[in-house]
Amino acid sequence: MTIKTQTLLMVTLLLVIAVLATAGVMVLGSRRALFAESETQGLVIARLLARSAAFGAQVTSDFEKAIGEQMIVEATIAAHLVALGEAAGVGAKEINRRLRQIADDTVLDEIWITDEKGHAYLRNIAEVDFTFSPDRERQPQAYAFWPLLTGKNKTVVQEARQREVDTEVYKYVGVAGVDKPRIVQVGYHATMLRQLRQRMGLTRLVNQLVSEGSVVAIRVLDKSMITVDYAERLRDNKLPEPTETDLADWRKLVSEGRTDSSMEGSLLNVVAPIGEEGGELKGGAILVTLPTDHVQAAIQNRIRLAMVVSGLVLLLGSMIAIFGAKTISRPIAELTEMTRRIAGGDFTQRIAISARNEIGTLAASFNEMTRRLNESIEHLKETTAAKERIERELQIAHEIQMSMVPKIFPPFPDRSEFDIFAALVPAREVGGDLYDFFFIDDDHLCFAVADVSGKGVPASLFMAVTKTLFRATAGNRGTPGEILARLNTDICRDNESCMFVTFFCGILNIRTGQVDYSNGGHNLPYYLHRDGVSPLENFGGRALGLVEQSPYASGRMVLRPGEALLLYTDGVTEAMDLSKTLYSDERLEQFLGTNRGSAARQIIGDLISDVRHFAGDAPQSDDITILALHYFGTTKK
Repeated sequence: MTIKTQTLLMVTLLLVIAVLATAGVMVLGSRRALFAESETQGLVIARLLARSAAFGAQVTSDFEKAIGEQMIVEATIAAHLVALGEAAGVGAKEINRRLRQIADDTVLDEIWITDEKGHAYLRNIAEVDFTFSPDRERQPQAYAFWPLLTGKNKTVVQEARQREVDTEVYKYVGVAGVDKPRIVQVGYHATMLRQLRQRMGLTRLVNQLVSEGSVVAIRVLDKSMITVDYAERLRDNKLPEPTETDLADWRKLVSEGRTDSSMEGSLLNVVAPIGEEGGELKGGAILVTLPTDHVQAAIQNRIRLAMVVSGLVLLLGSMIAIFGAKTISRPIAELTEMTRRIAGGDFTQRIAISARNEIGTLAASFNEMTRRLNESIEHLKETTAAKERIERELQIAHEIQMSMVPKIFPPFPDRSEFDIFAALVPAREVGGDLYDFFFIDDDHLCFAVADVSGKGVPASLFMAVTKTLFRATAGNRGTPGEILARLNTDICRDNESCMFVTFFCGILNIRTGQVDYSNGGHNLPYYLHRDGVSPLENFGGRALGLVEQSPYASGRMVLRPGEALLLYTDGVTEAMDLSKTLYSDERLEQFLGTNRGSAARQIIGDLISDVRHFAGDAPQSDDITILALHYFGTTKK
């Protein structure tokens, strides 16, 4: 039997089976399918209501939370401004005038700042004299801010509520004072929050769905099966109230997590439980009543349509089967042979079939596939070569960068007054961290650790420039603060990329152990002394490269024999494991407290191992740079 005959018989048989099966399924299944569609519609409406109720509550809650966070920021700013103003000698009258101006120019409506006894002597409302009290009975709302005065709490955020003195809804947020015990409270008139709750309420959505006409009634019940919202469209024949039996059945549906539907005359009732998406309504149920008149009419229309379509499909299908069998059988043998050659790896073959059907499309696809395969092979070769070239260049860049920092240890074998060791572990082939140390003269050792913003090649280039400028700047002598100030000016000049670098610089007098230092926005080093571990006091200014002519102060401390300093970048404390947990300052301080008596090389080696052990299989998120300086004094090791 030829392919033509086989195709004709197969297509004709399939057409007859398909037409008869389709007609039978449509006649027998149309009613069930349409009712299932209506049931699904009711279920979708029920879930929409549940999620909308939870969404509305969540949106208003999130919106109020965002307002509270913003108010914390504003209260904190106000606390700092008042502290600065009073420190500068600004009087209460001028501060109150400024507070009134702030309230007029911002969304804040009230600003209250107290003294140590809770009296709000600074405020934007001059006509109200108010004193905070810890007595709940006396001040049911304001007493919650008293812990800010005692230092028990740093911040207090109240939800929007009706005030004690009137019917207005306000939201209050307070923070503790920054210069002395005090309460800094700001208030916001929460009219917009009330409007948002009303606009996104469940009742409005229920009424809107019923009023549109596609739903007869909607009943929302809580977990106690008490109706919390109800709306219906019928005016003459009201729907009956649910009986105790109905409520018991719905409780069972909710406990089993099932949906149910039932017909009552021309109405379809769909009951759906409210799950996790319902928020406060979880454990309740939603009853949606839908009309079925359109379902019955649609069933009749589908039956008639099925009969007409079946006859046409059978007639046209038979004609197309005869023509298709003749058309398909001719190129099939050629297509088979050519595809066999292509499958054998001969991508130079082309299939010459001009048929404008699936076979013609298949032939054109094979031709296009072979062309693209040839192009892909060539492109893959070029890409592989380019990738290997980039990897070689990055490896060279890594070697160049590592050669720019001191890497021979001990660097000063003839010096017994101190021991210094450092390590740099880039997160990529190249990075933006750096460390450096060198003698300014016979008695003064200059050392530094820095972290350039960003990663990769741009950061490494900026690091190289910074290191070169630092060597040149430090060679001109001066205090660490003066060195950083000159270095900042040099970096800011022609810094079109707007990159910056955090920088810590110190100068050790190897005879006396005195260390002068300055910090440009960098992590504070740890002082490893006989009694434990503590960070240095912060002296300096902002990161270098941000503001030209920025001042930098210098601090001073003295290392006693046997004590040490550890400088590091945030790649240590911000190293993350697979769960995004940070290594943290606390873990670093605990590690140093245990290992502060070790040699400089040992401390750094153990610290890097501890960070890697903490991160586990997580990729390194940032460059890690550590410098340890161990002071022995003028006595030999």
